[in-house]
Amino acid sequence: MSERSRQILLREMILDLHYRLRLADDLFCDAAESLVSAATLEDWNSRSEALRKIGAYSQALRIIHQDHCRIMEGKRAVFPAELAEWVFELPEGEVAARLHLERLHAIAEGMELILDRELLKT
Repeated sequence: MSERSRQILLREMILDLHYRLRLADDLFCDAAESLVSAATLEDWNSRSEALRKIGAYSQALRIIHQDHCRIMEGKRAVFPAELAEWVFELPEGEVAARLHLERLHAIAEGMELILDRELLKT
């Protein structure tokens, strides 16, 4: 494979990851809205739904990160442990869930910055 073909392939893979991060951003927004709703309603169903959506966002980011690591060299992200249902039973449970979601979003932003930097190189 020629160097030009490799560069084109790498660029397409980076654009794919970038697109998937944009899609995952919709999951983040959905999870954040659900978390705010759960904090307001304070019922078990809304909290369970918020945790499910945060888990879906986390899973999407982990898959994107695995593919990101396959094509890019560098540091790997350290994902926080998954939240358990009992997190809302803690005195600061809602804060812990919010910080967890913020950490996941920071990981996504970091991957996006790395991808943008690589796109500028090509």
